[in-house]
Amino acid sequence: MHLITRMSLKNRLIVGLLTLVIAVFGIVATTSLNQETMPSVDLPGTSVQATVPGASPEVIEETVTKPLETALDGVGELESVTTSTSSGMMTAEVTWPFGKDSEEMTDAVRSAVDGVKSDLPADAEAEVLSYQMDEVPVTMFAVSGGDSATLGDRLETDLVPELRALDGVSSVEVTGQDERRVSITFRPEDVAEKNVVESSVPDELEAAGTVVPAGQSSQGDTSMAVEVGTEVDAVEQIEKTPLRTADGTVLLGEVADVDLDAVEKTSLSRADGKDSVTVSVTKDQDANVVDVSHKVADTLEKVGPKLGEDTQFSTIFDQAPEIEKSIHDLSVEGGLGLIFAIFVILAFLGSFRSTIVAAISIPMSLLIAMIGLMVGDYTLNILTLGALTIAVGRVVDDSIVVIENIRRRQGTTDLTVEDIVASVKQVAGAITASTLTTVAVFLPIAFVDGIAGQLFRPFSVTVSLALLASLVVALTIVPVFSYWVLRRSPKPLSPKRQAATDRSYELWAAKQHRRSVARAERRQKAIEKKNAKRAAKGKDPLPDATVEPVVAPAPGNGEASGRVDRLQQRSLPAVISALHHPWRTIAFSVVIFVVTMMCATFLKTDLLGSAGQNSVYITQTLPAGASLEAGDKAAKRVEAVLGDDPDVDTYSTTVNGPESGAENQFNVTLAEDSEAEVATNRLRTQLDDLGKDAGEIDVQDAGGSVSEDVEVTLSGTDLGALRKAADEVTKKMADTDGVQSARNDLAADQPVIEVDVDREKAADYGFSQAEVGQAIAAALHGVEAGTITLNGQERDITLAPTHPDATPDEIRALELPVTEVQTQNAQEDATDRVEEKTDARAEEAKRKAADESAEQLESAREARDDAADQLEEARRALRDAENPPPAPSPGDMAADQVEQAREGVEQAEKGLKEANDAIDDLIDVQREQEQTQEEEQALADEQAAIPDIKGEPITVDEIAEVKKTETPATIDRADGERKVTVFATPSSGQLETVTAAATDLTETMDLPDGVSFDVGGASQEQAESFGQLGMAMAVAIVLVFLVMIATFRSFVQPLILLVSIPFAATGAVLLLLATGTPLGIPSLIGLLMLIGIVVTNAIVLIDLINKLREDGLELMDAIVHGTRLRLRPILMTAAATIFALVPMSLGLTGGGVFISQPPAIVVIGGLTSSTVLTLILVPALYLLVERRKEIRAAHKEQKRAKRQAEDEARIEEETSEVALHSNDH
Repeated sequence: MHLITRMSLKNRLIVGLLTLVIAVFGIVATTSLNQETMPSVDLPGTSVQATVPGASPEVIEETVTKPLETALDGVGELESVTTSTSSGMMTAEVTWPFGKDSEEMTDAVRSAVDGVKSDLPADAEAEVLSYQMDEVPVTMFAVSGGDSATLGDRLETDLVPELRALDGVSSVEVTGQDERRVSITFRPEDVAEKNVVESSVPDELEAAGTVVPAGQSSQGDTSMAVEVGTEVDAVEQIEKTPLRTADGTVLLGEVADVDLDAVEKTSLSRADGKDSVTVSVTKDQDANVVDVSHKVADTLEKVGPKLGEDTQFSTIFDQAPEIEKSIHDLSVEGGLGLIFAIFVILAFLGSFRSTIVAAISIPMSLLIAMIGLMVGDYTLNILTLGALTIAVGRVVDDSIVVIENIRRRQGTTDLTVEDIVASVKQVAGAITASTLTTVAVFLPIAFVDGIAGQLFRPFSVTVSLALLASLVVALTIVPVFSYWVLRRSPKPLSPKRQAATDRSYELWAAKQHRRSVARAERRQKAIEKKNAKRAAKGKDPLPDATVEPVVAPAPGNGEASGRVDRLQQRSLPAVISALHHPWRTIAFSVVIFVVTMMCATFLKTDLLGSAGQNSVYITQTLPAGASLEAGDKAAKRVEAVLGDDPDVDTYSTTVNGPESGAENQFNVTLAEDSEAEVATNRLRTQLDDLGKDAGEIDVQDAGGSVSEDVEVTLSGTDLGALRKAADEVTKKMADTDGVQSARNDLAADQPVIEVDVDREKAADYGFSQAEVGQAIAAALHGVEAGTITLNGQERDITLAPTHPDATPDEIRALELPVTEVQTQNAQEDATDRVEEKTDARAEEAKRKAADESAEQLESAREARDDAADQLEEARRALRDAENPPPAPSPGDMAADQVEQAREGVEQAEKGLKEANDAIDDLIDVQREQEQTQEEEQALADEQAAIPDIKGEPITVDEIAEVKKTETPATIDRADGERKVTVFATPSSGQLETVTAAATDLTETMDLPDGVSFDVGGASQEQAESFGQLGMAMAVAIVLVFLVMIATFRSFVQPLILLVSIPFAATGAVLLLLATGTPLGIPSLIGLLMLIGIVVTNAIVLIDLINKLREDGLELMDAIVHGTRLRLRPILMTAAATIFALVPMSLGLTGGGVFISQPPAIVVIGGLTSSTVLTLILVPALYLLVERRKEIRAAHKEQKRAKRQAEDEARIEEETSEVALHSNDH
């Protein structure tokens, strides 16, 4: 590493220019980074929404929810599927483990939903929605003034286009305005008269207003598009829409009234109690939140006058001010920390020039980190800025070690390049290893899943970039600037100050000498006692105790001064005492550690803590089925409380009707100088005093980034048992210590009008159950018939409802539309009637023919009788002629003549009668013929009219039973069972306590049969995050251990440093307890940082001790001198880091406190204790371990020497024997 320093010193001008370039690019990167409150989190889940207009929750549960649950169960690797079913719709929340590709998982869910759509009701619509933090609006504001409908139109025409045209704006949504629609109200008499089929009107409207492209027409060199038809863009044109009927064409206006009416409201919006329209602006994914917010504000200022003088804007929600405040506050805290760190360096170094060189490393390291963030496409948020603020005290550490070593070598002579290179060379390995260990600590964060991983990954990246940058700066820029600024030797002390310094040193040396003599005397007495015992046992006596010399700079270690400075004078006694009593030092440290762990049980816990933002979110849930008017009345009671509260700056209200669950929402912005927690608690108390008739009111801190609620989920199949268990758990949790509020999501039953359709009877009339429902829905709510653009605004076209707000009796009497089956049946009945009449006419014709035949037979018989009479008369006349009677007397002749006259009269009368009868018969025949013709024509007409015959409408009560009943307003399910969730909001720092209470409660409660429970929510997320961060700490320790093995090329010495890591938690735990700071994810990140910080100083210390031993110093001397020489840089870096974090730990400005304050407190407390450990415990551990190694080495040497002596004696003896044997021969 020192080669980089040497190269930098040879190219000082280039390094200076690069420094300037880096500064410029760093500033540019800082200003160009996108700003946001929190890093974007890829939420591991999606939602499925399905709607079935008019269906009850229980019907949707059976026909939609359960099929979708079955389909989603087939998607692999899903973590959970929970559903919520209410009137007309259901929503399924689908989650999967963190780390899965959200796009792939969403596609899998979408495929599963598409695959089951064919099994859903015909009128069901299902879609998959994604939810990400990027979709949260940048700003929401309320607009009030004038008529709501007119205001909404002005916003749509004047403001919304301007906002959508802004760079970075993704979407603009306007809600709460009085919407208008084209309403078509049929006149029943005209419809019947004109024979119009109402159901065909939507298709006729669509056909009449559709422009059909008919291809291209070429005219020479010009090609023109051919379009057939024109769009409908006026109400009058809708009235003139032609409707085709059986009787010809009829205009819509002839059978219906067409008007532009106001849509019935299902929700109300108000700002500070005044009617308003809400506008939400959402940014593009890569857009800068602050820039978009400012552009929106500028646009409002520009467009505002166009909307009218009475138009007022009121901000409901805006991310920019909070982001700007957080960034400003953290920047101020970082700036204060920078100033404090510089003063600490100045106090330790006592040189303004040295301080300037050291201070350069802070902005340079941070600016390099900014460039890295820009390259890595990170944003400037609370986490990254908090990381930079925390890094302020750490990035100067390497430079401090380098400068302090250069200053120690300088003495009274000018610095040379070789002096600087030698100084850097001595510490380069140590600072490199210490920096790498700290960076290695953050490496496991990249593999942590969940909220902790996604939120703190940018944090760890930022700190790592800053630390790596600080190492580069310490090895390149600092040596160059040291050469430029510190090359000249410092002025010697004045005689007076030199004399005072000499006198102080002489007094200290004398005191140390007296202490050494006293220690030697105590050791001598102990040695004499031991020697007496050893003499009794025949052992060699121990050597006499010696007086240790006063500690003085050792030759050859590069120190310019020949004496120990004042800081070393004050600290060495404690170090030497610990080295003389290492076991006592370790035992004392273990006791402190045990006590600390006992104290740790009193720590409060949370997940992320409250963001402390000055906003409150209030929900007011009314009884199920409550009307919009009832909700409005209840909302005004809450508004009265908000309007009278002195800490409430502004508030917005959304009143929802029964279609949205009868839940009112209030977004409250508190005054800047208010205490959010105090104001929230006061509002909660005041709203509780409104009583139960105001509904269930829940007050939440809107600034919390992650829910802190403990959730107790009760599951089962019996809704009654679930209700009973949920009420009991909610009541007991509300009475639990540490619980701020408790509620459950089990909605009360809502009144419904149930139409129980007799399917068999309905089928006889041609109705399915769904068709009956659609017909009733059309009568109650109307039918959508398309859209039309009027004056640039898109309006819905609706066939007006015929029976809005119908009662059960009105629904029973509701006439259903005639079906094809009814028409077919009517036509078949008509055909049967015609056939019956035809058969009757045929029978009548047969009867008449028979009668005529009988009459003719009778006439023939009468004619025969007449002929017989005439024959008899002729015979009689013949007999009279053959035998004439005697001539009659005149009297007889007269009688005969009278008789004949009578007979003639009778005969004439008979003929007249017969003529009259003939005439009558002819008339009867003529009449019969006319009647027959009329009947045949009527029969023909009836036959021809059969195709036009339609069935008679029936009423609902003919095929269904209509009754008023109650049903659950919402049905929640999980894993195929119904569920109820109890939410317990813990007080600050009471998450673990409430979790334990919830677990104990559900385990000891006598729950109804079939009801199971599960404790989750924030407690589950906390357990997972704590477990993953615990694993990250274990991995970090392993990585640190590997780095230290590579640095020291030893397995034992790194263990010394690892043993000291747990003791660093002492200060962290005690300071957390002292400040009342809960243990959460931010605190654990601080503990993770401590792992690297503890070993950083220890590495620098052990590295120097090893080098001093390599230079020939004895073990004790090397430890004393190494500790003495590293005392100043260790204390300097620790003090610089601590004082740099003081503003953040105190939360002086309040920005990002919930994220930055806990790790600052942990690092301050842990660094304080770890500094003491580094200077006291680590040397003691090092002494024990290395002395043990020396003793073992000495024993081995003794054994080796003894064996060698024995071998030499044996060889000598054998040599003597051989020589003696040779002499004998």
